[in-house]
Amino acid sequence: MYYDDQMDYIYCLISKASCTSWKRTLMMLTGKFTELQRPEQLSVGMVHNHDNSDKYIDRLEKKRQAERDWRFNNYFTFMFVREPLERLLSAYRDKLLDPKGYNDVDIDIIQKYRPYDYSVSVKRYNVTFTEFVHYVLDERAAGRVLDRHWIPQNELCRVCKRRYDFIGHYETLHKDAEFVVDKLKSRIPDAEHRRRVANITFPADSGHRKSRDFLQEMYSTVPFDYIQALYQLYAVDYAVFGFKHPNITGFS
Repeated sequence: MYYDDQMDYIYCLISKASCTSWKRTLMMLTGKFTELQRPEQLSVGMVHNHDNSDKYIDRLEKKRQAERDWRFNNYFTFMFVREPLERLLSAYRDKLLDPKGYNDVDIDIIQKYRPYDYSVSVKRYNVTFTEFVHYVLDERAAGRVLDRHWIPQNELCRVCKRRYDFIGHYETLHKDAEFVVDKLKSRIPDAEHRRRVANITFPADSGHRKSRDFLQEMYSTVPFDYIQALYQLYAVDYAVFGFKHPNITGFS
């Protein structure tokens, strides 16, 4: 979670729900990047390396519990969520198909489901989407904390315990983001600061969604009982955030 004592907000970051664009935007709204004009000009390294981003936006975890609670009771609190199965597929594409890999998740999956294919000489494994889903479900069944890119969103932001003034949706990202950005600008007390960030907008190229056909294609390879188990895993997300189960070929 991130906060700002000038704009008086708390933002709970949900991975795979435009969090990079949100961090870029919040950093730009500080008015400290006089040489840049748009959030998308901030590099991924600048945004996701805490050594860099901590110079511009503050992490709530660094505050004592009483100070966190005070801010939650007094600040504008917001988060953005995404349809659970679409978010899970996005995590797979980003973390398992990207050549750079991610935290050796591919190795864990291969050792668990295809140990005969494991070799110390292999740098990157091709993991199927079904294997990835199987892995996520097994991790949950074993009682392990899921990775932040596919853990249920309500657990990341503790929506059953915390008050949120605004919960935006990836599916209506630009409209919802415009509302929040305008809200944050209006909370800037210094007129000169407001002037410097007046033209800052949420990145126009974010919120790009894959087609429903692509979603159907990928999930058509996943066994029906796995799909039902995913619905159980993300049941609270579906209920709390108002999502409907996607109409994808092979399941309802």
